[in-house]
Amino acid sequence: MTGLTAQEWTSSHWRPRRPLATDDLALGCWRQSREQALDRLYVEHSPKALLSMLVVDVDHPDTLMRAIGLPRAHPEPSWVAEGLSGRGHVGWVLSAPVCRTDAARPEPLEFAARVQEGLRRAVDGDPGYAGLLTKNPTHDGWYPTWGRAEAYELRDLARGLGDLFPRALPKRAAEQTGLGRNVHLFDALRLWAYRARYRYTDRQEWEQTVLAYALNINTEFLVPLGVPEVSDTARSVARWVWRKFSREGLVVIQTVRGRRRAAQPSAAEARAKGGIRGAATTNARNSLELQEGRRRGGLANTPAQQEARRANLAKAHSKRQALRAAIREGV
Repeated sequence: MTGLTAQEWTSSHWRPRRPLATDDLALGCWRQSREQALDRLYVEHSPKALLSMLVVDVDHPDTLMRAIGLPRAHPEPSWVAEGLSGRGHVGWVLSAPVCRTDAARPEPLEFAARVQEGLRRAVDGDPGYAGLLTKNPTHDGWYPTWGRAEAYELRDLARGLGDLFPRALPKRAAEQTGLGRNVHLFDALRLWAYRARYRYTDRQEWEQTVLAYALNINTEFLVPLGVPEVSDTARSVARWVWRKFSREGLVVIQTVRGRRRAAQPSAAEARAKGGIRGAATTNARNSLELQEGRRRGGLANTPAQQEARRANLAKAHSKRQALRAAIREGV
């Protein structure tokens, strides 16, 4: 694989300004300058607010073979970082980062989660990978293999996955993996927060409640997200909803809804109007039947009436036959 270089990865695609980094995941990670982070074994691959890379953790001893041997059809990786065991991380660089703050539209992030899930399936990646830190491909402690130099658009990755691209993310929290957990957590938390905001007047109590609810959602995942990541999402949702939703705003919304309901007919009125329309339709139908019955000789249509019509038809037929015979004989 040729194309991308360590220098290009660092200068053009690695975007965090103060990334999280560490040499030992068991000891935790902390924010550092870019120069300090590049000396660490593990670094944050994307900024907190933007998703600029999609990374999959391959917990198999043949990571490179799965990434570039293409046992399944998938786009060529941008880079692969392996350890001595052959296990490693596979990454794809995005040309247009996806916003993942509380102000972002949920659709692009959901689409990115589906793409990441397709990539994970393609290389049989670890569904429990949090996706926050990656093996630093520029560090001497790993064995990097550089791939495609050109960054990908999400739709190109989705197209390259073919049938491996999922049509939708799983609905159940326990089935969510990778970035899908973040999407599910964000959606479930914000929808609950929209309705719950009006019950709180103290901001500190509100933020603590949102965090508790977010942690409860996180327990539903088969492999939960890290507490710092859940806390960041909860804080972001709590602050945005607190700013945008207020008790005064609730009064305005309820007033508007009340006026709309007042302008609409009640259920009883709607049923009454429906009954009137139904009666008018029935009367019109009966009127047409009456006219048709009269044309045919009456609605009763008794056996005597039927016999009379048959006799009249037979008499008229006999007259026509006699007339034709007379014309043929020249009378």
